[in-house]
Amino acid sequence: MRPRTKALVAAGSGIAAGLAGLALTALPAGADDDPVLPPIDAEQLVTSTLAAQPPAFSGVAEMQNELGLPAVPGMEALDFESVRVFHDGEEGARVQVEREASELTFVKNTDEAWAYDSQENTAKRLTWDDADAAAARGHAEGEMADPAQAAAEIIERLRPTSDIFVDGTARVADRAAYELVLTPKPSEKTLLREITVAIDEETRVPLRFDMFANGRSEPVLSLGFVEFELGAQDAELFEFTPPEGAEVETTEADDVARAAGEHDAEGAEQRATTVGDGWDTVVIVEAPAAAPAEGSAESGQDLAAVLQQIGEPVTGEFGSGSHVQIAVGGAVITQDGRIAAGAVPLQVLVDALDQE
Repeated sequence: MRPRTKALVAAGSGIAAGLAGLALTALPAGADDDPVLPPIDAEQLVTSTLAAQPPAFSGVAEMQNELGLPAVPGMEALDFESVRVFHDGEEGARVQVEREASELTFVKNTDEAWAYDSQENTAKRLTWDDADAAAARGHAEGEMADPAQAAAEIIERLRPTSDIFVDGTARVADRAAYELVLTPKPSEKTLLREITVAIDEETRVPLRFDMFANGRSEPVLSLGFVEFELGAQDAELFEFTPPEGAEVETTEADDVARAAGEHDAEGAEQRATTVGDGWDTVVIVEAPAAAPAEGSAESGQDLAAVLQQIGEPVTGEFGSGSHVQIAVGGAVITQDGRIAAGAVPLQVLVDALDQE
């Protein structure tokens, strides 16, 4: 996923930084009673989950999305049917995001990472040497839509600003799990009520993630495994050969690091900034330039223009713009092409733009 697209996804979803596209929910594999597990306190469960290394496993996750996002270009990241995940228990990982008419494939091993879009028939390859391995692998993992890893990162990010407790047990994908609940501290200005994560008792892998908004009894966004099997995986899953005719772009790890440190105009446009932290984080990005249709005039504000047409007018010290409301927050699209989004009330978005 391109940096600009990732930034927009975080903004367009109206969720605090890093939550976009990351929350999935599993439908229980059966109607069994909740399992009886040894007691555990919340801090112990969180600590052991964040410290756990993923085992070798394969799984299928499904999503339910009730965010109410408008159907506009660039917001397709939460529009998919299922995700297949494979881990070798070490460095190898494979994630296949299945959509109605296409599939995104992410593959990572000890030497390289691939991202392939079947609809565009394009592939991006990231390579690294020993000196760049840690940073490059971190970058590659950030590109992958791994629901277990995403849930663990959300726990870590929200931990300082949350009240956390264990609320019984559950059976997810035929696995016994603890139910961890995170609620925002009273100081947090958010429209979210709570986030629940079902954590596998044996492996500490997060199996299911549910996000609840104030005033709603059902999750507004949820993602989780419906199938989960421990065991060794075929080594070929963690290698990738692009299909014939695919356009391949290769990047070395030192190029990624250098690009991240550059402050030229294009880099600044693609980079997201945040105001606040925890539950009331606001993400601010530049509206990405949509590709102009053949024969049309080039425009860098196509997406902003679409959003402004469906939003309500809003003004502040930042200037003027439009506010788009969804089930768990919203976004303000300014006249100068910025997008500020979060799981927060409108005034928090306006204040964030005023501070930038």
